[in-house]
Amino acid sequence: MSAEPRSSTTDRGAFDRGAADRGAVDISIEMLFGLLAVILVLLLMFEAVAYWHARNVFDDAAAEGVRIAAAFDGTCDDGIATTLAAIARHAGSWAEGVDVGCSDGPMVTVTVRGVTPGVVGGPIGFTATVSESAPRER
Repeated sequence: MSAEPRSSTTDRGAFDRGAADRGAVDISIEMLFGLLAVILVLLLMFEAVAYWHARNVFDDAAAEGVRIAAAFDGTCDDGIATTLAAIARHAGSWAEGVDVGCSDGPMVTVTVRGVTPGVVGGPIGFTATVSESAPRER
């Protein structure tokens, strides 16, 4: 059994011909699309968190406003002012375009409607509407 010396240039040449750069480019493109998909999923997740946070702020403010408006000596104007103050206190600058409505009667209802803060930019966001009701005290 005689071992013939193998040339390292022959082995390397065969390896170089079998592996082309196109495989690396294909994987890079797949990684690019995968990265874009992960970024899109993260942005959607952040947007959902911002939406639920805004709904919670609006809901807490509406509950406070309806409690004041439904009180024995309360009015819808007092409820709206309390709601706007609570939103300004908790939300800050991203809740500037909030619309608060109040309907008076045996059941007092305070409705808050506003745009949630967008993750990508300020004007991009969802519209959240929250209503809270309470019976009028006699």
